[in-house]
Amino acid sequence: MSIEAQLLAAAMIAAVYPVSASAEPEKLTVERLNAEPSLNGPSLRGAKMSPDGKRVTILKGREDDARQLDLWSYDLATGESAMLVSSTDLLGAPEELSEEEKNRRERQRIYQSGIVAYDWDNKGEVLLFPLGGDVFLYDLTAKAADRVTETEAFETDPKISPEGGYVSFIRNDELYVYDRASGRERQLTSGANGVIRNGVASFVVQEELDRDTGYWWSNDDSMIAYTQIDESPVEISERLDMGKDGAYTVRQRYPFAGTDNVTIKLGVVKPKGGRTTWIDLGDNPDIYLADVHWSKDGSALYVERLSRDQKTLDLLKADPKTGRTEVILSDTSDTWVNLTHGFRALDGGGFLWTSERSGFSHIYKYDSAGTLEETVTSGEWPVKTIACVDEENGEVYFSGWMDSVLESHLFKVSMSGGEPQQITEREGSHGASFPENDCSAYIGGFSGETQPYQLGVYTSSGERLMWLNENRVDESHPYYPYLGSHQTSEYGTLEAEDGTPLYYSVTKPAGMKRGEKRPAIVFVYGGPHAQTVRKGWSGATKQLYLDEGFVVFQIDNRGAASRGTAFENTLYRDMGHIEVEDQAVGARWLASQSYVDGDRIGVSGWSYGGYMALMMLSQHPELYAAGVAGAPVTDWRLYDTAYTERYMGDPRVDVEAYDKSSVFAHLDGLKGEGELLVIHGMADDNVVFLNTVRLMAELQKAGKKFELMTFPGEKHGFRQRENRLYRDRLMLDFLKRKLKAD
Repeated sequence: MSIEAQLLAAAMIAAVYPVSASAEPEKLTVERLNAEPSLNGPSLRGAKMSPDGKRVTILKGREDDARQLDLWSYDLATGESAMLVSSTDLLGAPEELSEEEKNRRERQRIYQSGIVAYDWDNKGEVLLFPLGGDVFLYDLTAKAADRVTETEAFETDPKISPEGGYVSFIRNDELYVYDRASGRERQLTSGANGVIRNGVASFVVQEELDRDTGYWWSNDDSMIAYTQIDESPVEISERLDMGKDGAYTVRQRYPFAGTDNVTIKLGVVKPKGGRTTWIDLGDNPDIYLADVHWSKDGSALYVERLSRDQKTLDLLKADPKTGRTEVILSDTSDTWVNLTHGFRALDGGGFLWTSERSGFSHIYKYDSAGTLEETVTSGEWPVKTIACVDEENGEVYFSGWMDSVLESHLFKVSMSGGEPQQITEREGSHGASFPENDCSAYIGGFSGETQPYQLGVYTSSGERLMWLNENRVDESHPYYPYLGSHQTSEYGTLEAEDGTPLYYSVTKPAGMKRGEKRPAIVFVYGGPHAQTVRKGWSGATKQLYLDEGFVVFQIDNRGAASRGTAFENTLYRDMGHIEVEDQAVGARWLASQSYVDGDRIGVSGWSYGGYMALMMLSQHPELYAAGVAGAPVTDWRLYDTAYTERYMGDPRVDVEAYDKSSVFAHLDGLKGEGELLVIHGMADDNVVFLNTVRLMAELQKAGKKFELMTFPGEKHGFRQRENRLYRDRLMLDFLKRKLKAD
């Protein structure tokens, strides 16, 4: 399921502030929620420390338009900041994106404009970034940006090589390099014809496997590994996209569950050009290429090969000169193997690897032959990501949930194992970004219930050196007027039917009187790879509903992230049942509270959350008086191969599982008295609009009343501000009307 859907679900958790005596309560409105400046405070993205450690660069949104990003620099010695590149000044005209770039950004959930990505060279002399379909280099000494490409074609996925000698990019599905010394451009691949594509990641790999590139440089600039995909096995699905200017047919190769995927090859080529060496990926062509890594000295290529049923993840070691491979380790599961993206190459050819083989994600150290040398971390808690590897001191920095599933922190541990040392302290959600091959300092992000997301620079011991964005909610902060009505959330656990503890959060609106009963909203996502109950700032959506008098409730059902494989794997071949029953446990508890009117509980969710809203209303109509289903999956046969088959199997084989997990198998339970609002973007290429079309037909056939709003031209994540405003107002007004909120 999409990352955007998870973020939208998580956005229902909001921070809560203590009220100052002088604060005048102001009611939050839908209009203000969608206006500028953002209530979250200044928008900073893509923070990176320069290779020399002297400055931090960042993408910063403008005060009048947080989605228009420019490139800024912060001097760590003086603390001064300055804009390096204005995205609009450099182009001199509005940016027009190609369809391929629009699709790439949709897969990466990039909803901003301007400079949305950039890279440093290893020497810290230049910065590379794409803009307007071309590639630019910014010279720190000259303080000027040079245009590397200027073509009618749209260059995507640009990179600067590790040694800085080349700039690479994809143009018309072919891999190109620009030699910085000679100023010459060279095409390295050939054969692209619309279905054969070089150096790009396929739709499902971008959407579901978190791999958005199709080529990888060796550390010494001598070789590039790249993929060649053949999309011809994927059937063409004709989708009618309806926009404000009319309707048009989109022919999309969408791999519905149980149908053919792309086939893939992996090759190695030199930047000077010449013959491609093809890597042996095995005899079975029906695989996923999950990721590719180079050894530090470039003598070996490590390939993560995932089986079609996703029960086996093999790590192949390849000779880039001959293409020969051997499987050096495998992770297997009776259900599915989650990709943890924890490979880190070490000196001498060894590597670190993260795996859930113990039931929780942990770090393991291997030699170059794939022999286990050390179990670096262990315990009944998960590692989230490896943040930095300090080989000189034999230490690994990582983020994870060690003491509480509600908080994520930065830790340090010896590479030989032992008890991890917690570095971050404040209660909430922490993240850390270290420069390449340097663990002495990091850029730290933090959010808490009383603190919207902030960024600072810290030493490896956690001492703050400077703020990049303190984002303190003082009188100048856009959120300040709304402090007066905030209340803190209460956290606790309930027991699922089998006794499994389920974490919940509940927040009461300000001004409640003793004995008063309020309507309540359950915000739900419910699917795997997501966690909605956690301590951290996630936006102001919840406060909007609190200010309207609703009690807000969330519970993470079985299947949610950060609790280990046993908690997550309960969904295997059985989506839409255990999650619904766990949500029902939460709803019954909520209805039993003295401050909640149990006859006025509603549910709202997007994507998997939209699917859950439909299932909750249908399977437990006695618990929910109304619900909003946004961009819902209605039949898992209509979703893509990689996501759906991971959890549900092959619909050609596991027919009964798909039948039971379809919304249509449960619609008889829906009261059909107008308690349902369905929302969907008509150009959605993730959860395709056909899901809602079929739902409409079934509801009409059954004579069940419902409300519907479709948005011409919108995809899964709404890009147009006026449409987001309309959507949010519609949802709020519907729930107020149906639940009779004051």
